[in-house]
Order: sequence, then C-alpha cells, then structure tokens
Amino acid sequence: MATVEINDRGAKELKRGALHVYAQNIVEAGATAGDWVEIRHGGETLGYGFYNPRSAITVRLFTWNDESPEEVLAKRLEDTATWKGRIYGDTYRWIFAEGDLVPGLVIDRYRDVAVVKNQTLGLEKYLEFIAEEMQEYGVDHIYFKGKGAGRKREGLPQVERWLIGGKKAPTIIKEGNAKFYVDVVGGQKTGFYLDQRENRIELERLVESGMSVLDVFASTGGFGVHAAVRGAKTTFVELGKTASKMIRKNLRLNKKGGKIITGDAIDVMDKMVKRGEQYDVVILDPPALAKGKADINRAKKMYFRINELGAKLVNTGGILVSCSCSHPITPRDFLGIVRGAAEKAERRVQMLGALRGQAPDHTVYLPQPETQYLKCGFFRVE
Repeated sequence: MATVEINDRGAKELKRGALHVYAQNIVEAGATAGDWVEIRHGGETLGYGFYNPRSAITVRLFTWNDESPEEVLAKRLEDTATWKGRIYGDTYRWIFAEGDLVPGLVIDRYRDVAVVKNQTLGLEKYLEFIAEEMQEYGVDHIYFKGKGAGRKREGLPQVERWLIGGKKAPTIIKEGNAKFYVDVVGGQKTGFYLDQRENRIELERLVESGMSVLDVFASTGGFGVHAAVRGAKTTFVELGKTASKMIRKNLRLNKKGGKIITGDAIDVMDKMVKRGEQYDVVILDPPALAKGKADINRAKKMYFRINELGAKLVNTGGILVSCSCSHPITPRDFLGIVRGAAEKAERRVQMLGALRGQAPDHTVYLPQPETQYLKCGFFRVE
C-alpha cells in the first residue's frame, strides 16, 4: 500500500478528528492520484484514505482502521441505512459526505430510486461497487450526477448517467401529510431538498385553514405545498420555470391549488411591499448565497435585503420562516441579520424556540464544521 507522510500540523488536525489533509501539510507521498493510502506521521499510522495531488485537499481520510475501500464503503452504507431507515423508512439522505465519514460522496434515496454524487477522485472507480451494494437495500434505479466545480477541482469529468436501472417517470414520496414528485434526472441537486424536511413538517403545525402563505424561493414548492395541504391560500415565488412547473404538479398531486409567480424573488417582494400586500406566513428559503469567505459580505447584504422585505410582508402576529443554507454565514451572523432587517422594517420578532437546522439524516460531524450548514428560524412578527 502506498504511504503519505504528513507534518506535525496535519497530524494534529487528524488526531482531533478532521478528515482532510491539505497540500501544505504533506511531507512526502509515495502515491499516484486516486490511490488508497496509509497516512503516517513519524512511525505512527493515523488512518487510511484517498490521495489526490491535484486537489487542495490532498488526502481525504475514510477510516482509522486497516481496511480496504470496499470494506469501508459497505460498512458505511449498512450503518447509515440502518439508523436513517429507522427514522425515515425508505426516503433519506443515505450518505452525507464528511458528515457520514465518506468524504466527497452524497447519496439521496427516494424509495426505489437513488442519486449518487461524488467529488473524491479515488472513489470514482468504486461507483459500480457502491451501486451494487445499494441494490441489497431495495434500490433498483441509481442515477449518477457528476457535474460541478468540485469535480473540476478534483480532476474528474463532467458526466451524468444511470449506474443501474433507468426509471423515467418521477418518483412520488410522502412527507408529513404532503406528497411530492421527485425528478432525479431533471431536478436541481438530487431532485429534492431533504434537509428541510423537519422544518416543512413543523410548518404544518403552525398553519391553519384559510391562512395566507407566501413561499419565496419556493423551488419545487416544499414549504408552500405543506401549507396548502393544511388549507392555506398559498402563493409561490420561484425564478426557475422548470421548478415552477413542478410546483403546479405537486399541487395537483395533493389536490390543492395555489398562485405561482415565476420571477426574481427580490423584485417580486419589492412590488408586493409597494402594493401593501401582507400574509399570515412568509417563508424565505434562498439558495446558498455564500460558498466561501470571499462571498460573506455580499451574502450578508443579500440576506439582509431579503429578510427586510419578508418582515414587511408579514401581518402583525404572523410568522416569518427565514432560512440560510450558506455554511460561512454562522448562526450568530444569521440571527443578527434577521434582527437588523426586522428593525429596519420597523417590526419586532420573537423566535419560536431555538434556531433549527438540517434534518438528522444530514449528519453533523463536529470536527468538520462545514457539515453543519442550515439555519432555519420561525419568528413571530409584531
């Protein structure tokens, strides 16, 4: 087996639980790109993982034991399927990359269909093995989504294909009292945002029949469809035409109606404010506005503007549901933004309980803080 020698700083990071070894912490590498390697510091073995000199994250640690890649992958798939299946049945984030100790790999399961995404060079040769293992758990159709900047940084090709099967019709899943279509091929990301599942179900508890609900950055309608199922009069705002069509399909699936506005969220909300519109519940779930530290200041201004408009659109005594999936925006940053935006909108907010986060199948591995990324607050507005 090839070995990689790391320096004191790299060893210190791994001993505290980190899964990444950066290029500046490599002392010597007797390996080629994609190799499964033994990670050493002096005479001590610190773990095993994949090596890629093309990447800033030069080694990704997968196990602290002397195991083969196949053994590690089979074990991780079995462990996560067991405890996540106990919570969510047959629809869950099966593997959440570093959160589930499989750096770079994401798998979402939607009943008998699954989507695989990979950003680790060494894992690419094991995609068929992973797919075959997944079949043991009742998954018959597995689609691989291999596009994006992360793969380019790893030196991986841009490709999408069926690994196994080839289901053409969208899958239907159930979440709380709502049902949704999931298009794993044409949909954004893996076809559905499972990370907000618990927060969408929480919305069901707070919405009553006849309420007016505004779902902004609606994607395929997750929050708003839950509100519609409860009997709310729901308006959706979504820029993407494909996603807007899926909102309509999801409403029909649940035998509900709603108004869909296809357009830029900030422009639409600004016009609503000028017309004096207000709603009993306003949901703000924008895409990640900050990918890294360089984006933080711009993202904060955007989140501030979004929340200022959102706060103005909530009736007195109504609910503002505000979210951020940008990891560089900390919970403290986020709550400060909501507070400041509400003050500028001349509103006061009370948070209903603690700040919420991602569903438990999006496991947070504490030594890798980027695995905790979603912030979601339910605020009563006065």
